[in-house]
Amino acid sequence: MRLYYDHWHDLWYQRESEERISFGKNKVPLPTFNDGKDLFSFDLNLVNSSVGPLIGIMASLSKNGAVLGNIPLFKTLQQEAMKNGGVSVVFAPEEIKNERLSGFIFIPKTESWYPVITPLPDVVYNRVPLRKTEESTAFIQATSLFEEWKIPFFNPSFIDKSTLYELGSNHPFLKPLMPETIVVNEEDLLKDFFEKHQGVYLKPTLSSRGKGIFLIRSKDGEVEFRSHNQQTIYPSFDHFWKEKNAQLLKRRYIAQMEIIPAKLDGHRFDFRIHAHDSLDGYKITGIGVRQSQKQNITTHVPNGGVLLPYERVQTKEHDQFFQELVKNVGHMLTKELGYFGEFSIDAGLTESGKYILYEVNSKPMTFDEKKIEKERIRQMVALLFRKANYK
Repeated sequence: MRLYYDHWHDLWYQRESEERISFGKNKVPLPTFNDGKDLFSFDLNLVNSSVGPLIGIMASLSKNGAVLGNIPLFKTLQQEAMKNGGVSVVFAPEEIKNERLSGFIFIPKTESWYPVITPLPDVVYNRVPLRKTEESTAFIQATSLFEEWKIPFFNPSFIDKSTLYELGSNHPFLKPLMPETIVVNEEDLLKDFFEKHQGVYLKPTLSSRGKGIFLIRSKDGEVEFRSHNQQTIYPSFDHFWKEKNAQLLKRRYIAQMEIIPAKLDGHRFDFRIHAHDSLDGYKITGIGVRQSQKQNITTHVPNGGVLLPYERVQTKEHDQFFQELVKNVGHMLTKELGYFGEFSIDAGLTESGKYILYEVNSKPMTFDEKKIEKERIRQMVALLFRKANYK
């Protein structure tokens, strides 16, 4: 069924039909007009006298009112939704008022965004890019409203690295995969941890793509410091702490024992695994491989890492293990933190062949592998339709 939008009156309507049809989770009735001044229209599914689904993508707002988030992802989700008879609206939690929301709809034909007012969405996908937004009153009120209206909502939050370690350390499958980790909140605790392991990674608890990560190693009684673009020798741990403690305590870091990674052609490599929920439980969407080049701190592409096809290192053991990993991580996250429809995993191998779980990302970035990203979009839209009861 075709649904029209009159931007002059902020009105959704139908044409040439007197059938009682509604739109959105709160079942807003659609009036019939034959001469409305429509800005755009959509061919939507009609199920039980309701059209949709209306998919909500929750993002953040900048100070000047612009939408912040993964805009290319939002566009491709809209294109895939429209192909299947749905529509998506991007909005910020502050823009929900009187059980309707103000947001933006992307129109592929004109490659443009248009402001709209819509009913409550049938399902909401959390793509808020700012942690301060998730901590805001507006976000908390929005999620309470979704719960009140029984609107499926995922993914609920960012995943703090220290939280992941705490949860994983109490999980029988994941515990052996977690490098020993502590939260950096005082000098003596970190000093003891460093003396125990001799090599320690320091990572911000809330960061992505390898930002802010560095490594310290004990070397001939001194402390060797390495980041993506810097190498320094400190005479002692006390000297290191004196210079870096402000950064470590302000951004809230974890310390993680150094893992000696497996190498390919002399360089470390890691696995990037995308996973999604399906009718058969959590499944792998695709696996990519990232390899370091000029430094071995991280393998992230922004820090000089390169893409490798998974086939370069693929084995039956890897395939089976990663599928089990995805199932266990997905079930743990949903049980402990709320429903996750998708996530990505950073995993690795030690030089002795032991699997390592480094990180789980609740807001995966766009995958550089086009085949994986295409399948990700397809699976995410299928999931959104299913959760909205528009199979």
